[in-house]
Amino acid sequence: MNLNISLLGSMTAIAAMIATGQAQENLNTPPDLTRSNTVNREGTYNLGATGLRGWIFTKAANDLDSQQGRTTTLSRQILVTHVGPKTPADGIVKINDVILGVGGKLFDRDARQAIASSIQEAEKTSNDGILPLTVWRAGGTTELKLKLKVIGNYSATAPYDCPKSKLILEQACETLEKESFETNWVGAVNGLALLATGDPKYLPKLRDFAHRIGPSDLKLELKDGPVIWDWGYKNIFLCEYFLQTGDVEVKHAIQQYTVSLAQGQSMYGTFGHGISSLTHDGQLHGSIPPYGPVNAAGLIGNIAIVYGKKCGITHPEINPAIDRASKFFGYFVDKGAIPYGEHMPWANHDNNGKNAMAAIFFGLQGDKIKEAQFFAKMVTASYQNREYGHTGQGFSYLWGALGANVGGPKATAAFIKEASWHLDLVRRCDGSFTYDGNEQYGAGSTEDNSYNGKSSYNDLSPTASYVLTYALPLRKIFLTGRDAVPASSLQDQDITEAIASGRFDLTRKSLNSDQLITAFEDWSPIARSWAAEELGKRPTSRGLVPQLIIMAEGPDARKRQGAAETLGYIKDPVSLPVLSRLLTHEDRWLRVKAAHALKNMENLAKPAVPAMLKAVVDTAEPVYPVVWEDPIQLTHGELAAALFNGLLIDSIAEIDTKLLYPAIQAVVRNPDGMARATLSGTFENNLSEENVKQLAPDLLEAVKIPCPADTMFSGDIRMSAFLALTKYRYQEAIDAGVIFAKTQGGHGSEVRTGQIMKIIAGYGSAAKGVVPELKELIEILDRQAENNEFPRDLNKERTNDVKVAIRTIESATTQPEMKTITSTAK
Repeated sequence: MNLNISLLGSMTAIAAMIATGQAQENLNTPPDLTRSNTVNREGTYNLGATGLRGWIFTKAANDLDSQQGRTTTLSRQILVTHVGPKTPADGIVKINDVILGVGGKLFDRDARQAIASSIQEAEKTSNDGILPLTVWRAGGTTELKLKLKVIGNYSATAPYDCPKSKLILEQACETLEKESFETNWVGAVNGLALLATGDPKYLPKLRDFAHRIGPSDLKLELKDGPVIWDWGYKNIFLCEYFLQTGDVEVKHAIQQYTVSLAQGQSMYGTFGHGISSLTHDGQLHGSIPPYGPVNAAGLIGNIAIVYGKKCGITHPEINPAIDRASKFFGYFVDKGAIPYGEHMPWANHDNNGKNAMAAIFFGLQGDKIKEAQFFAKMVTASYQNREYGHTGQGFSYLWGALGANVGGPKATAAFIKEASWHLDLVRRCDGSFTYDGNEQYGAGSTEDNSYNGKSSYNDLSPTASYVLTYALPLRKIFLTGRDAVPASSLQDQDITEAIASGRFDLTRKSLNSDQLITAFEDWSPIARSWAAEELGKRPTSRGLVPQLIIMAEGPDARKRQGAAETLGYIKDPVSLPVLSRLLTHEDRWLRVKAAHALKNMENLAKPAVPAMLKAVVDTAEPVYPVVWEDPIQLTHGELAAALFNGLLIDSIAEIDTKLLYPAIQAVVRNPDGMARATLSGTFENNLSEENVKQLAPDLLEAVKIPCPADTMFSGDIRMSAFLALTKYRYQEAIDAGVIFAKTQGGHGSEVRTGQIMKIIAGYGSAAKGVVPELKELIEILDRQAENNEFPRDLNKERTNDVKVAIRTIESATTQPEMKTITSTAK
């Protein structure tokens, strides 16, 4: 074998790129590492219990393959970047070696999964721990052998009744016991992991930890900080500790956390990094202030409330809080994965562990069988997309197997079977585990390259995460199945379906049209959408339009939805009448599919605009009380997006204002910040002076009154409406702008505050009346920084913008000609 080895065909193009010095890992074709090892070594992967880390070619982020865990599918080589001292590879493999294959064969598939499988084979008793590697070094190939520890192979029921799993757990616990327990949420996870072993030798350490993390008095005023992570995880640990030991000394702390969480929950059952604001009349359970809801924290907070109730905590706020959260997260059943916040469902089988958290939330309640089974089944199907998550996938690794376990041991075994290669790839020879993941997807960072160092996700110990996984068979705590509800267990057919749906993104490519239409009935909303996309994008699908039109108004809900979604991909104008009718159908999720379909059809759907405008008015619902059938009114918001972020994004000039104005007014009053934000482009770019005149009261309302839901996007419409009013110098916009600046929250305010101040200052002497309020604004901004709601360095810029505006206004002697809403509005 010589230097011209090519594992993926001709490397001429790659060689040319090397010659020009361009980065290799950003290409769609893997580099030949035997020609050049000039790659970005900040992203590397642990290579199991070998003691090695290596750079492996990864695909670009954010595509479906990456989300489905196929980041390294094209890789056929591994560049060794680190060799751990006193590990099996020490003295045998060298940094800059290129691993070309295993077992005497070159890699002919994903190199990462291939070496993981080979490590599993080597660790079997029959192979005596021998791992043969084919390595490129200094211009030639060589065969090396590593001697790994023999730990056997996984049983068919792993981690249940599995000697290998038991041994992995024992070794991991030895490592975890040595880790420090910080008195924060990550320490609580470590505590949960040791509790899950049920080993009494850990009780003194756990008792000391439990007594240290319980507050004597928890003030609700702490809402200004990112407290939900700590409150949630700490309370789960304290509750599990109490339920296992009966230690009454922690009961007061459990009371404090549980009640404070229940009181701090929003009107929708959600949390942000902190708790909700008060309502306008000073009551509990207002909105989550900007930044907005964060379900990765909020689900933990809600789980912690359920735990508190399980520990016997009683308070008038507890049951209503559990009910609100159950209704909110239950909304996503049969629609998709739990999203980031108060958003549309995520289009994969899990979203960084949030479906797993939801499965546990419903499973712990005991009587939410339908919800528990749905989310457990989704998690079981999520084995391919565990390596994808906002800010990294650490919560997927922590919660994934625990969520599948809500569906019973067989569901867990099916999940572990598909994920076992990854479990053994991140396990190290000292029994610890490493975290390999970056924003969205990817390998570990440079700080993880010290083999004996602690690689983690936001300081979350990966060893603790996997101890919880391997401790599932012990069932010592409720998180790992103690007193699990048998009715939540998935049947064999459910599990088979889940595994099949998990890879349906590939399976669909081999199916004919009839089979894809049959897949519209799949249990999985993700697989159903993949089927619709595959069918709709095939050139032959146009002949199916008559059949799909009939199906779209037929008796079967899933077939209706699949047909509507497919019609949007086909883009045949003949389907416009039926899609327009579906916008007001009693099936709310069908309305979403119809709105998406019309948006997908782009300009071909223009004839449907009048019907869409009428539908957005007809389907508008009041903000209060919450309509739990669609709590954030996502159905209405998706239609708004199809109109104002789609068909009307460029112009509204030709639209009948008798239809247009009521539609705009309806969207302005949608509770969802993202729905309202669909009007931002229209307000900022497309409104004529006459439009602004007629809509001025609505624009003013849009500036002054923040949305109650999805406040992350609340600033968009407020700013665009403010710009529309101030463009034509409406006097009322001055006061509205100050209100906006005071109530916008921290997120994005570093930019908006300066913009608002410049515009208000542009009113000259007419703005003198708001100077006292601007001085109050400085106090508000400083308080946000003091409460850690906003970075102090950026706050200086915000407050300086306000001070400059005050000086400008106070020195002004003139003012522009202004309009007033009361004199122009009809």
